[in-house]
Amino acid sequence: MKKLIFTFIIALIAVLNIQAQTEKPIRKGFTAGAFVGVGALHFTEGMSEKATRGGISLPNLKMGWFVSPRTAIYVNTVGQIYESEGVDRSFEGIVPSIQFWATDKWWLSGGYGASLDTRALYESKSQSRKSDWGKGVLLATGYELLQRERWALDLQTRLYMARVSRDEGGNLDGTNFSIGVGISLF
Repeated sequence: MKKLIFTFIIALIAVLNIQAQTEKPIRKGFTAGAFVGVGALHFTEGMSEKATRGGISLPNLKMGWFVSPRTAIYVNTVGQIYESEGVDRSFEGIVPSIQFWATDKWWLSGGYGASLDTRALYESKSQSRKSDWGKGVLLATGYELLQRERWALDLQTRLYMARVSRDEGGNLDGTNFSIGVGISLF
């Protein structure tokens, strides 16, 4: 236990030392980012199986443009892999959004766009049912733990709510809450 506490203290000192050397980021022009995390995906309607699933939250990429040093317009891909009928599927979205830095390190984001329920990329087409489309809302917030002139590392959380209309009838309503680490390039 002493080794664990000692390791934690050394890691905390190292992070604080790195943070003390923070450079002010230059937020202008093209921007891109990626996020890796874990999440919980809950289906409120349209699933005959287990309603809540946990797992890796993928894909989570964003590309956009700064319209001011505190505001960027992004196109986000959000989603999470889940298992249905023995096949991995992906509940995802392609969401245009606005991201605003309320402080130098804390940002808020929100957007509305298309949602998609499809087979995971690594699954064969013959084993999985067709892709279904709908619409969804993305709300996110993050805190930049480490800032540099051209990039930032942040801790972020996302809430994605979507409804997909199924071809065989009915809707699939899902909510994905994820938390993880992201990197933004300015």
